[in-house]
Amino acid sequence: MADVFCSWEHDKYSEEIYFENKNFRSEKKRGIKPLLIKILIMFFVIALAVEVIFYAIILPSRSAAIIEISGCENLSPYEIQKLSGLSGEVKWLSINSSAVSKRLVSSPLIASVTVEKKFPDRISIKVAERQPVAVSFVEINGKTVPMEIDKDGVVFRIGSRAVTRNLPIVTGLTFNNPRAGMKINKRLTELFVQLDLLQKKQPVLLNEVSEIKIEPGRYGGYDLRIYPVKTRFSIITSKILTEDTLRYMLLLIDVACDTGLDKDISELDIRGSNAIYKKRGGGNE
Repeated sequence: MADVFCSWEHDKYSEEIYFENKNFRSEKKRGIKPLLIKILIMFFVIALAVEVIFYAIILPSRSAAIIEISGCENLSPYEIQKLSGLSGEVKWLSINSSAVSKRLVSSPLIASVTVEKKFPDRISIKVAERQPVAVSFVEINGKTVPMEIDKDGVVFRIGSRAVTRNLPIVTGLTFNNPRAGMKINKRLTELFVQLDLLQKKQPVLLNEVSEIKIEPGRYGGYDLRIYPVKTRFSIITSKILTEDTLRYMLLLIDVACDTGLDKDISELDIRGSNAIYKKRGGGNE
């Protein structure tokens, strides 16, 4: 009887140990899973942090900037890059876009510029070059050289013409020390604004004009003496040179040619309400 009892106690004890071991292993397994998940999460967080540091700090500070230039017409991308001060290998992180923009607009050839840094290693430069609306001439070192003038009245190129299209010649301008980048008298700026509008809207009309001479006005200001392409006489008008003015001028030229008066006229004055012409040799009509 005692042997049977001992055997039962032993079996009971063994069974308790078995269940305890089983529970311990189950708890151990349950504890390992969260730990593995935490380790994986930490690994991904660290990997992400390393990647962010690499692309945000290491790559921009070590890699040479890739420069993208657009808007070039007469200037080459190489010339733009040289003017910007970014020639050679330049680190992206060391570039000051504001300083680059100031260097570029300091050139008389450039009207405006936009400089944008694009992460992680690109620099975008968009330029707008000055466009000529008229050509004038100036004497430098005993030589007569052309000057290109834009709509803002800026003389941006002297000595060589980059454009091939027809442009009106503006004479009567005086300069003490001609240089690229100088501006004409602000009273004359309106004329070049009008020339720009005519080039854009009515280039055919403007092509009928060979030369525009600026002359002092009778009561201050200035008048314009226009030399048409197809006639021998000049036309005097006020400083307002509009599409209507050119159409009226061409109409009078056609009338003069049709009636044969063009051979006798030396100039035609359209500043007043009525056109007045001067005959060759003197006399007004």
